[in-house]
Amino acid sequence: MATRNQLQALVAETAQRHSLPPALVCAVVTVESGWDTTACRLEPQYRYLWDVLVNAPFRRLTAAESRSEQAPSDFPAPPGLGRHTEWQHQQTSWGLMQIMGAVARERGCTARFLSALCEPEIGLEYGCLHLAHYAYACRYLERFGWAGVCRAYNGGPYAAIHATNPEYPHKVLAALGGEWPQS
Repeated sequence: MATRNQLQALVAETAQRHSLPPALVCAVVTVESGWDTTACRLEPQYRYLWDVLVNAPFRRLTAAESRSEQAPSDFPAPPGLGRHTEWQHQQTSWGLMQIMGAVARERGCTARFLSALCEPEIGLEYGCLHLAHYAYACRYLERFGWAGVCRAYNGGPYAAIHATNPEYPHKVLAALGGEWPQS
């Protein structure tokens, strides 16, 4: 198991590769997992799912499917993996940055089992890739600052635009010591 210093060095390396402030990524890790590399949480209400066969969002769920714990019969899974396992793994947040399995799939994660996101190198890569996507590709850093980027990371684009989860950036800001990094 990696020491805290080793994890912080890995965070710095991964953050810099994605043009993110290492202190910000450390703060997200603190808020999301408390530096627990094995952190995982099933979030059955999470309904943004990824179709691994066509590399696009899975279709809109019916009301009954949204309430079900079982994967719809047409939900795809990678070869050799059951659809129910993939369904639950996509609805689980994993590792240091608590990246959702479906989001990791969207960002290109091809690991057979999404529990691989608990490996610090893998989880940090996809977490930073996702954070950088909102910061730079979506231009949320320019539009909303780091608080908006953090809202999007935690709650998706709607949260960034409509500020629906204001408590999350406050937690990250507190973990940063009260000051956002310079853009």
